[in-house]
Amino acid sequence: MGRSRKLRVSTTATLLDLPPEICATICEDMEQRRDLRALCRISHLFRDQARRLLYRKVDLRERDLKALRSWCLAVTRNPQVAELVRVLSISLSCDLSLSSDAAKVARALSSCLNLKELSIYTDKGSNAITSYTKQSIQGWLLNTCPFRLTKFSNAYFRSTFIAPFWDAQTDLRVLALPSFRDSESFPCYADQLPNLVALEVHSVAALPKDRALQRIQFHLYRSSALEELAVLGRYSPTLTTLNVVQSLYVETQPTTQAVLEHIVQAVPGLLHLGLTEADSDLKPTVFFTEATPVHTLAKFSTLQTFVLGSRSIVAFDDTALGCAYDLQSRDGLSAFGRTIMDACPALRQAIVGARIYARPGPRSAWALDPRRLDTRSGWDPKIESVCTLTRTAAGEVESEDGDRFDFQSASMFWEL
Repeated sequence: MGRSRKLRVSTTATLLDLPPEICATICEDMEQRRDLRALCRISHLFRDQARRLLYRKVDLRERDLKALRSWCLAVTRNPQVAELVRVLSISLSCDLSLSSDAAKVARALSSCLNLKELSIYTDKGSNAITSYTKQSIQGWLLNTCPFRLTKFSNAYFRSTFIAPFWDAQTDLRVLALPSFRDSESFPCYADQLPNLVALEVHSVAALPKDRALQRIQFHLYRSSALEELAVLGRYSPTLTTLNVVQSLYVETQPTTQAVLEHIVQAVPGLLHLGLTEADSDLKPTVFFTEATPVHTLAKFSTLQTFVLGSRSIVAFDDTALGCAYDLQSRDGLSAFGRTIMDACPALRQAIVGARIYARPGPRSAWALDPRRLDTRSGWDPKIESVCTLTRTAAGEVESEDGDRFDFQSASMFWEL
């Protein structure tokens, strides 16, 4: 008789035996993209779950041309990967149309059938002064794409050259046109973008007249533009959210109090209001100490959230109370935020942020005198301080300090 062989069956589970739900949970706990790429090499299940996270949200704004080409190749050659992309942020060169990369980008964009959020910027290598005249007229890159967006930010294409694109975007709700010029008419007709509720433009003068907008974001460049804020009144029946970005380090810029006075006259029923100064890595040349805007802010009786970001304002004076709020110290920032919450009982949350200008040392030691602020050495444009104050259900105000002021996430403009 021949010898029989007994097979030993292992009862030890391996990573290859994990169900898809466990693989998905493990992938979602990975904080670094390199860890997700490593998981792709373990098994097909891990690869599928890791790819879903790797390609769902793609940010190529700070990447070089090699990275752009690599991504275009990946989504063009693999339709399953392309269908995973939901959010895409990309920077393109002004002279892209002169190279073979234009066709690669067009094919890649057309492959992303399920794309919902798209942001296109002009790369940093472009001359900022001539960027508008160099804005791409190659609308064919976008016009035949099959996706239906809900959010779109365009700082690359001239709006008039993507007319077919507007016709197809019936699901679009949030639109940002940061480089849109006052001299241009709004690029869409009244029957286009029927679901549009949020709009960002270059200035209030560029707003369309025939839209029932709920959220508006625009830039304010000069004191004389304050009178233009009266046009916001036409959106008063529907407008709930307003964000204003002021020019930075310009001596003629209007005060915070003046801006609030004009806004409350035009749209007193806002639920959210955000004011900030344009972000910049440049060293400041002008500093301001302004009168406190708290008393004007209290006129917004329905306001629920308020965001204020300072780049050149170092302090607010309250002559009625005989005190000043030093925005260069955490204590001063927190005290100013609590004053806002006390003056506005309907307010549920206030976020106050400031850029810090000084030599290394205790922030509480900074004097209010702008001459004490050092802008010549030790300059780091990323040093910030932020205080978030929230009113609890019991009516108490809780405070939380931070080191990063993110106006975009606090603005509520991009929420669906």
